Amino acid sequence: MKHTGRKLFHLFGGLGLLSLYFVCGRNKALALYGAFVVIIFLVEIARLKMPAWNRFLYSKFGSFVRKNEEKRLSGTIPYILGVGLSLYAFSSAVASTAICFLAFGDVAATTIGERYGRTKIGNKSLEGTAAFIVAAVLAGFMLLPFGLHLKAWVMICGAVIAAGVELLPFQINDNLAIPVLAGAAMELLLKYTR
Repeated sequence: MKHTGRKLFHLFGGLGLLSLYFVCGRNKALALYGAFVVIIFLVEIARLKMPAWNRFLYSKFGSFVRKNEEKRLSGTIPYILGVGLSLYAFSSAVASTAICFLAFGDVAATTIGERYGRTKIGNKSLEGTAAFIVAAVLAGFMLLPFGLHLKAWVMICGAVIAAGVELLPFQINDNLAIPVLAGAAMELLLKYTR
């Protein structure tokens, strides 16, 4: 399996950031996300400005970074921003579900798409997109024992939208776009279908 370190970082990073919200409380968690963004931004700028530091970090943590991120900012900052903005703007149930879509769905899409992706949709695959939807819905249902309830059809619609976001040729990093757009869609569905 390619990029195993990155996939695990993606999965457990989302779950860790989400857990922080429930352990520390809303205000502290949002402040911590902001601090993480600033610290990571400074490390990233230093990495890009100092080639020796960049080579060192890449040699130690290369499995966590895409090859095309060696000379540009990584997806870590948009990931934290996506989590933070979702938890700031949406209800806990919606935000948690959208974050789990990102954490589980994106990893499933990449894993299945790399291995079994035959039917291309742009630079993605139908198989990867289907895996995203299935993993996202399952992850949403896993939140039920924690008291984070959404109507099943709203969750399924959100998962489909999240998977669709990955297919769009956005300039915006999908780590930011997936939870924010899927969360916004689920909030609107809940608001107008009560």
